[in-house]
Amino acid sequence: MIIDGKKLAEEILNNLKEKRKNYGRLKIAGFLIGQDKEKFSFLKIKQKFAEELTIEFRIYEIDENLSKKKIRKYISQILKHKTIQGAIIQLPIPENLPTQYILNSIPAKKDIDCLSSRLLGKFYTDTPLIKPPAVEVIDFLKNKYNLDFVGKEVLIVGYGNLVGKPLVHYFAKQKATVIIANSKTDLKKFLNSVDIIIAGAGKPHLINDCKKDALLIDFGYSVVNNKIYGDFDFEKLKDKASLITSTPGGTGPILVAKLFENFFKLLECRVNI
Repeated sequence: MIIDGKKLAEEILNNLKEKRKNYGRLKIAGFLIGQDKEKFSFLKIKQKFAEELTIEFRIYEIDENLSKKKIRKYISQILKHKTIQGAIIQLPIPENLPTQYILNSIPAKKDIDCLSSRLLGKFYTDTPLIKPPAVEVIDFLKNKYNLDFVGKEVLIVGYGNLVGKPLVHYFAKQKATVIIANSKTDLKKFLNSVDIIIAGAGKPHLINDCKKDALLIDFGYSVVNNKIYGDFDFEKLKDKASLITSTPGGTGPILVAKLFENFFKLLECRVNI
């Protein structure tokens, strides 16, 4: 089965349009630290989705050479305005800056990416107000296609903030056996034996083999010579897997839709965060 992420995102969008009717003017701030065409394009995709919901999505560009304190102060000042109900900082943040320090400049009640220490703390202690979008994507696919993760061996390739870390916690809670792969891992030892492979490394065609009828979900994204690649060799694996996502058009559209679903969940939240 090849997952049509655009079609599934459309389903989520239609549900969100119903929720949108309950609110007046809404605004989300998207922050881009440093000049980066690829990161800017990700924000534009989110801006386009926001337009479908008549939500203003303003992109704020920040000089990466500013001090960490000035960047955090700038973001905090903008987000003090009550006219802005949600915010994201496009990752990755330049290496010269402390990532979590910058992410924590977003108030929890406006942190739709679930990346602030406060909301992550709630997620990792199993009292979440919202969940990281990548977790929501997997949970959505699980419920949509009646997937069973109990007792399954899951290989998670990459241990980043957006995909790897939260999904390790998620699958462990699902009573799956989780294997975490990093740049030093010999993937060949695991590809033909695990039941599920989740990729989020951003390395083109890093994974070119799998167990027959394995479940393959690709969050990886990279651009080479103006062509988009995922972490899986899709053409080689599509007939071997029982379920697979392509890149582009797979998890990406669902991820964006789930980001906006988080936005509405925080709007509806009556808990003092």
